[in-house]
Amino acid sequence: MMPASNGPPSGSAFEVTSPQRSGATSAFGSSDVMSIVQFQEELRRLASFEVRSAVENPLGQAVRKITDNPAFAQSRLLSRILTALTYQRGEFRRAEASALDSGTLAIVVALMDAAHAGTTARDDWISAVSASDAATAA
Repeated sequence: MMPASNGPPSGSAFEVTSPQRSGATSAFGSSDVMSIVQFQEELRRLASFEVRSAVENPLGQAVRKITDNPAFAQSRLLSRILTALTYQRGEFRRAEASALDSGTLAIVVALMDAAHAGTTARDDWISAVSASDAATAA
């Protein structure tokens, strides 16, 4: 008679180990936490599978999306991305990249392009972050 077990036998095909426990790391070097630069690479990779049109005034669209529904998870994530792009700091989890719908992903990619190109004044970025922070704090 076999002893009772509360789960799959150790070492079986059903055993699941988390990256934190096993010490496994992702391609970016840490379990699932990524810098803003790594997160941007992941977002661009995901966006490459999407057909998207040009986004006019991505900064304004991002702020509008955040202020329209600040409690929405995508709005909060968009706010964090906006802050990270403005101040070049922040950490994200890999799973957060896939949490964006296609429209929001298009806005984020357009924001990344605008930040890289330097076509938007720094004061506009800072004002957008302030408006975003005010909306999500309310």
